[in-house]
Amino acid sequence: MYSGYTNKTKGKKQTEHEHISELTKYPTQALKRDRDSLHLYTKGEIKILTPADYLQLRSAIPKDEYKTILDVLIVTGMRYIEVCRLYENREWYNERRNIIHLPPEAQKKHKRTQLERTIQPLPSMWGYTMNAFFNGKKPPVESSWNRNVQRWAVKAGMNPYGISAKTTRKTIESWMISAGILESTTCLRQGHDSLTSMRHYQSLAFSEEEQRDIRKQLTDWGLLK
Repeated sequence: MYSGYTNKTKGKKQTEHEHISELTKYPTQALKRDRDSLHLYTKGEIKILTPADYLQLRSAIPKDEYKTILDVLIVTGMRYIEVCRLYENREWYNERRNIIHLPPEAQKKHKRTQLERTIQPLPSMWGYTMNAFFNGKKPPVESSWNRNVQRWAVKAGMNPYGISAKTTRKTIESWMISAGILESTTCLRQGHDSLTSMRHYQSLAFSEEEQRDIRKQLTDWGLLK
């Protein structure tokens, strides 16, 4: 069980610059990155999960409706705000074709050049997951989701540093690149307008076992043929 999830007094003088930076990002928890997996943080801030991490985190979530939200986030790679808006717009999911089509209003992001996108492929029988998603509780606001996933991470015995609403999106992107899926394909599915957004994944180092698990999971989800 991870034991580093502790409260510390704000304003306590720190001598190490890195710890000060982390304390600024997490002012109440004073979390630190997992030293054994520094290679799995993108830009030093967002934790990239391995398939084992994902299953471990998922198993710690107490309610099925939250497990479903986690599944929708990681399988689709959608931004958290997009998932929240999808919940309010059931027609964006075409069950017959098993695709999600996001119109411009799905992501109100400045400087966006790709106004809409279609998310495919999706797992077979994905309609069951989407029905559970639409019939479940509305996803909480992003700040609440961040607190939830960190709490579940601690419950799962994981270091919660860097685990947030961004984790699932960055995780599936890294898995796709690691599995050899074309960067252009990944960009289109994820809604990126430049291949440069994929470059930081090149430095992530998955073990051979993790790479096998990634390929198996992506194959099970229909993302890898």
